[in-house]
Amino acid sequence: MIAIVTDSSVGYSQEEISSRGILSVVPLNYQLGPNFYEEYASGRNGNYMQMMQQVSPCKTAQPALNNFIRIFGNLVGRGYDVICIVLSSALSGTYSSACFAADQVGGNIRVVDSMTIGAGMHLLVDEAVNMVKCGLSVQEIVAHLDRLKQKIGIVFSVESLDRLIFGGRMMSPKAKTTLNLRPVFTLKGKIFFKNNARGTRERLEEMVSLIPENTRRLIVCRCGEETDVSEFTQMLKNKLPAVHIHQRVTGPVLSIHVDVGAFGAAYVLKD
Repeated sequence: MIAIVTDSSVGYSQEEISSRGILSVVPLNYQLGPNFYEEYASGRNGNYMQMMQQVSPCKTAQPALNNFIRIFGNLVGRGYDVICIVLSSALSGTYSSACFAADQVGGNIRVVDSMTIGAGMHLLVDEAVNMVKCGLSVQEIVAHLDRLKQKIGIVFSVESLDRLIFGGRMMSPKAKTTLNLRPVFTLKGKIFFKNNARGTRERLEEMVSLIPENTRRLIVCRCGEETDVSEFTQMLKNKLPAVHIHQRVTGPVLSIHVDVGAFGAAYVLKD
């Protein structure tokens, strides 16, 4: 038997977690003002967007080591082999924590650095769950995930660079949010600055141009329910009419780093 473990940045709802059956989600941690929280399933984190605008500091942290040890130990004790898929090691210490916990627990636990976050993780974990249901072995699944994660990318833009800079995730001095300029980034392992776009239309065109023609699945994600991604979504539909586009709202951990108004898309390429 094989179980899949991931972290809460994947953004699944509780219904999605339950429907996958073999999936366990380890919560990431975050701080809003003086209070500390664990990130729950999508839709169960309260009014975090409102609180982010009202309190300081807003910080994130990797999962508690004991949470990994508890979940790994429970699964191994029940006879499961475990594949753990976590957010990019270039952006978080979660991968190191999961590896340490796996060593502590023993058993057949494989930890996979997804080289992505959020909606990109969602695409990778969905594939892993499907492979388990198809009867592939741990070795086959991990080998396929290592190939597949090279075909997953994220394109995104933000309204403000303050939170990316504060969190240490934005290293390019070229990125600007002055006057009518907004930066466009890609994410593959880590964040890469692509261009400063002038005006709404130029920004959308730049982002859409970075989505490859051989994309087979897309997730449009936005920070804040009220962030308007309708024009972005329509432009993607025009470019890739055969691809179904899913919609997601980022949870508190990713929102703390990109802030309200940020939006983007995660894609996975055809074989």
